[in-house]
Amino acid sequence: MMDMKPGLLMAQLLNRFIWFDGALQKSLDARGHGGVRRLESMTMIYVHAGIRRPSELARLLGVTRQSMNTALRELEEKGLVYLEPDPEDARCKLVSFAPEGAAMRADALEIVMALEAELEDRLGARAVGELGRLVSMDWGEPPVLRGKKAAEGKKKRA
Repeated sequence: MMDMKPGLLMAQLLNRFIWFDGALQKSLDARGHGGVRRLESMTMIYVHAGIRRPSELARLLGVTRQSMNTALRELEEKGLVYLEPDPEDARCKLVSFAPEGAAMRADALEIVMALEAELEDRLGARAVGELGRLVSMDWGEPPVLRGKKAAEGKKKRA
């Protein structure tokens, strides 16, 4: 592993996400689709991936249900999504893409694909492929680390 300060990996992963999101936001603005906040764009990415329940979106994005509901209301007002009744649970809603937002979604997909190509130009196809492989691996559930002694005991048992 590269010689790196402890804790820097997490900061760098976040920074690289912000690189992608910032480029996406600026590119959408340049194409006349401005005004989407980071939480809203992250929500759109998950909906594109097939996550449709607001409670699941909130969990994956690490926000409260209230924050997610606010983001979804704003996306609805912008004509990008709509909420429909969940046929499996009448108490819940499902998020769907609004037809009015098709042009923005098409531009966003084109931009993301171009950003990935730009990354390949900058880092090389092999490095980007390896990066994709690493972040796609199953890292398991996030661990709960209770302190140094617990971690040491776990190592001894292994």
